[in-house]
Amino acid sequence: MSLSFSERRRQDFLSEQHWLQEVIDIPEVLSMHASGPSGAADSEAEGWTLSLQCIARIRYEYLSLKYTAGEPIHSLRADLDAVVTAHEAATEQLRKYERNPNAIGLDIGSFDGYCPCVALIGLCYLLDRRDVLPRIAALLDGQDKANAGMDFLIEEFLAYAPMDRYACDTLLAPNPFEPLADAMSTDDNEAALKDLHRFLGRWYRDLAGAPWHNTHKSKGQAGYFGYWSFEAGAAVLLLGIEGDSALHSFPYYPTDLVAWAKANVRLQGDEDTSTAFARR
Repeated sequence: MSLSFSERRRQDFLSEQHWLQEVIDIPEVLSMHASGPSGAADSEAEGWTLSLQCIARIRYEYLSLKYTAGEPIHSLRADLDAVVTAHEAATEQLRKYERNPNAIGLDIGSFDGYCPCVALIGLCYLLDRRDVLPRIAALLDGQDKANAGMDFLIEEFLAYAPMDRYACDTLLAPNPFEPLADAMSTDDNEAALKDLHRFLGRWYRDLAGAPWHNTHKSKGQAGYFGYWSFEAGAAVLLLGIEGDSALHSFPYYPTDLVAWAKANVRLQGDEDTSTAFARR
């Protein structure tokens, strides 16, 4: 017996009407942006840059929306490729437009760029797609590695890929990510769990400036694709925290995705599951 939409969805905010409309609208919007350069630009090159950046953003939002709507987790693994490929196309165009091979494809220097970047990295671990993390690192680092090592938290996450990464003491977005950085810095998982609880306790409130904040209250839920701290789930997975029930009360903690990841960490490799995510 199949579940109803209200039983499948992973956040009660999402209405079935909004979901069904977005399934129709999003492919049309993606096709529109792919058909030509944005008119909100002074040149064709800038217009293509804006169009491709919109495609990359929407691809990520659609993946998040599918998770929110209760789509099977295994189906999202392939969708992640489309997200990263879209970001690569946007970054390639940005670097051509700016004539800068090191232009940052995921602008972690801005609040609006940092948050989806850490969430995307977190999704790579939760969907067991560590194979795409070097591609995300390339979007950040630039062809000459000119931007490598800009942020402590991002470097901590990427180092679990595993990749040779860079030492960094700077946290570009301490509010609200400092408790998450604290969790990633300690060898004591009990302390890390408390840090994660503190992080999630302020996560939504402290991200009030994000463009998606409170969109579930907007007309037709325009702009709402789910509120998820995928990075917190990835931290639980990477740190090897077994008991995360203290975090389940937060509606934006991806409980079932963390459980799925813990049960399926061998999908992309032959590592012993007991050591696949061991602390470095």
